[in-house]
Amino acid sequence: MSGVCESFLLISGGWFLAEKDYRPHEVCLEVGLLGFMRQVGQPGLINLAAGVPAAELLPVEGLKRAFRKATQELGRGMWVYQTPEGHGPLRETLAHRLRGRGVKLAGSDVLITTGCTQALHLAIRAVAGPGDVVACESPCYYNTLEQIAGVGARALPLPMSRERGLWLEEAEVLLKRHRPKAMVLCSTLSNPSGASIAPRDRRKWVEMARRLGVTIIEDDIYAELSDGRAPKPLRAYDDGSTVLYVTSYCKSVSPGLRVGCAVPGRWFESMVAMKCQADLHGSLLSEATLDAFLKSPDMEKHGERLKEVCRRKRAKARGVMEACFPEGTEISRSEGGFMLWVELPERRDLKAVSEKALRRGVSFARGEVFSCVAPQRSGMRINCAKVTEEELVRGLEILGECLA
Repeated sequence: MSGVCESFLLISGGWFLAEKDYRPHEVCLEVGLLGFMRQVGQPGLINLAAGVPAAELLPVEGLKRAFRKATQELGRGMWVYQTPEGHGPLRETLAHRLRGRGVKLAGSDVLITTGCTQALHLAIRAVAGPGDVVACESPCYYNTLEQIAGVGARALPLPMSRERGLWLEEAEVLLKRHRPKAMVLCSTLSNPSGASIAPRDRRKWVEMARRLGVTIIEDDIYAELSDGRAPKPLRAYDDGSTVLYVTSYCKSVSPGLRVGCAVPGRWFESMVAMKCQADLHGSLLSEATLDAFLKSPDMEKHGERLKEVCRRKRAKARGVMEACFPEGTEISRSEGGFMLWVELPERRDLKAVSEKALRRGVSFARGEVFSCVAPQRSGMRINCAKVTEEELVRGLEILGECLA
């Protein structure tokens, strides 16, 4: 690990971390992606852990209409092989939507993937390998850390704060010192912190990365859940030589469709080749259905309803935690999305708290899975959208009792 982590300024308390505190992110079946996904359908569990929407929030009727329209238009063509790049009309639709957010591209620049997870997996494999350094936010989405470790690379945590999100100036110091191959940035409503890169800083991030020769892998999966208009992505300030863009509609439309996409730029051919080797191509049924849905009035109606419900549930959760959690607990002020990031006023054994809560039928995501360093304060991610409001209140009250 020599030379990788000398000192990092982290969100938790603004303290400096020595290299000896760095730990490679190891896949933990209990609290990593696999563990959370196995909890998703568990009956009787108040699931505040997995970052997925409730089934009641999905636009089922609109998707049924979209499926019927797609089958009528494609006929037998909906049930055959397709090219690895994905369904042509959907690629054009996604390009059109991104052009509306300032990205210059054509449908032929878009690669359809099996969710954002596959897009992220292909992107990291395209730019990094064993022994490389990949920078990421701290705290960072646990599967991003798993993906970095999976290619044999090492994660370099970048400093964040609740007020500013990623710190451009401090990040530049670390990038100059450690020269990572790439950095993975969730530019809007980062998971788990909920922070976004300020619109005024987005061009600066791209210019800095280009100057230092660092590839940005931009994860934009939560942008469509912003309370206001989705901001311009980092890719809007690039020509495809520096920013490799990934996203999906698993959070904003339906996780069951498993449709994501990448705008790989100069990495297009290598990612298509890896995609083809992995699964030949994605599900044409899902891709054609999503294409029809995005072109229908149902998409806009669903988006507004989803954002309003999430806004209400986040406010409800904040009120309960302010009343029930230990005094001094700090809660993120996300401007959209499903989740809230919570930091307790002192270190706690959250593994013991989690086990106690699970015995009472409540799960949450422990903060340590979002970091490749030992955090000074104990954090947790709370998903407000998976359960009903009644279950949300009850689950947080139980957590408050477990923390008392």
